[in-house]
Amino acid sequence: MRVLRRSKEIVAYAASFTGPVAGNAFLAMVGVLATEWNADEVVVLLAIPAFMLPFAIIQIFSGILSTAYDRRLTLSLGLLVYIAGSLAAAASPSLELFLGSRIVQGVGYAFVAPVLVPIVSDIAGKHRQGLAMGYLGSTSTAGVTIGPLMGGLFAETNWRLAFVVIAVMAGAVLVAVLVVFRGEPQVAPKARSKGLWRQLASTARDRDVALLSVTGFVAFASFAGIISFLSVHLKTEVGLSPGAIGFVLMFSGLSGVFLSPVAGKLVDRHGTRCCVALGFVTAAIAALALQVVGGLYSFAGTLAVIGFGSSFVWSSLLTMLMRASPGSKDTSSSIFNSARFMGYAVAPVLLAPIFTAQGLDGVVWVCAAANLGCLALVLSTRKALDR
Repeated sequence: MRVLRRSKEIVAYAASFTGPVAGNAFLAMVGVLATEWNADEVVVLLAIPAFMLPFAIIQIFSGILSTAYDRRLTLSLGLLVYIAGSLAAAASPSLELFLGSRIVQGVGYAFVAPVLVPIVSDIAGKHRQGLAMGYLGSTSTAGVTIGPLMGGLFAETNWRLAFVVIAVMAGAVLVAVLVVFRGEPQVAPKARSKGLWRQLASTARDRDVALLSVTGFVAFASFAGIISFLSVHLKTEVGLSPGAIGFVLMFSGLSGVFLSPVAGKLVDRHGTRCCVALGFVTAAIAALALQVVGGLYSFAGTLAVIGFGSSFVWSSLLTMLMRASPGSKDTSSSIFNSARFMGYAVAPVLLAPIFTAQGLDGVVWVCAAANLGCLALVLSTRKALDR
């Protein structure tokens, strides 16, 4: 039984890696895709909301559906659609069809991401919950880290191969889900129809879940804004190649890969509030530092510090979320993830006028202020979520 539970946890970590790879591999390809389809870089960046908007919206319902049916079915269907979208992206002959394939990818992964948090939480139990959330953040951040590097390397030769590789990785995770999650319990049909919407509405009205969800929205929007427009800045103002851009953006998550479990352990030991404060303040200071750095390694090092801050932010927020609504973990995970990835989706649209008018400096000032605003929101939640 213990081996089976650990196997499920490992599969959940692998699944959390797969989605961010596709979401972020694209960032290092922006210049190449703009050249191939004779489009402006800002227009090509619409591929971010194309993926993230359906991903965010559908998550509101996918987590609660996994509660009503079973997690194996939800994960399997999501991965199948995600694989189809990845292959369609690889075969896209135009920007319009590429954007359509990104929508399909987003729909598919929307049935995967919100299920992973409660799976890991249930297996870990309350005594190692922070550590487990740290590991989940670590594997997700690994996808954020590897994605731009992989996208940049393939963009030097054939960017389409990146999406083929992503489809193959998702296929391996699908096979593992079908094997490891066999025999997941199901809810009776009557309980499904009576309780679904009631549970969704009740969880959404929970003050702490709402505050954490707003925090997730703003925090992820600021992170997405920095890396999205930094990608354009590095090409147009610094003149880096796609491979070099991928190398720099990789550092936005590299430190988090190793530090997220450490951050999670510190959350268990010292509480969520001090750890989330450390994360937001560090990320804000590092964002402002992007205005004064100028070399390849300086940009990379600054992004590594932002990744350090993010590891403390997400380990703390996910732990608080699981404590805020212990009776409806799948549903609260859906609401929170929908909100935070909606932030990622709309960040390029909201921040594009600021970038056009004031360049990267304007974007980092807004994002740094947003991080400090997030800290104020978190500190207004119940103190019971701290330990």
